[in-house]
Amino acid sequence: CSRLTFLNSAILFMCFISVIILIDIIIKYLAEERKLPKDLMEEFIADDLIYEDAKHHNVVFVGKDINGIPRYAHCRGTADMFRMDVTGSDKSYGFCYRGKGKELFVFESPIDLLSHITLYPAGWKERSYLSLGGVSPKALEHFLSERQDIESIYIATDNDAAGNNAAEKLAELIPQG
Repeated sequence: CSRLTFLNSAILFMCFISVIILIDIIIKYLAEERKLPKDLMEEFIADDLIYEDAKHHNVVFVGKDINGIPRYAHCRGTADMFRMDVTGSDKSYGFCYRGKGKELFVFESPIDLLSHITLYPAGWKERSYLSLGGVSPKALEHFLSERQDIESIYIATDNDAAGNNAAEKLAELIPQG
């Protein structure tokens, strides 16, 4: 994952050619260990939002801007607890799915986002989903600046001190109306 670098708002995937055919380990990790549906993972992989890094076999979650340009990437180990934002990533562009509807669900991590879709699959493509990549408000602020049509926001942070504090601060960012 360390070979993925950002330069002048474009991403250079140094190992992308060898990565494109590697998905077996991340599919196994996401489907068997995290219990996420294989077809859901394949959909996100097909949209270039998830891939497997060639060197360490980490899952890489990609955050793109509204034009589909990658701006953020987060690596998650498949064999250990390794986690890292790729150097140069812009936290304003979290891993997300942009639905056409007016609902937004906000999570700390990409796995939380995908788990929610797994638990509540009916009509999931109508809604939008955003991973903050932690508890920073940057991704939510940016998403709402692009999608002013969002009417309902559901904050689903972890039930721990950091998550609860973040939920309170994120709620303050939500426009009233």
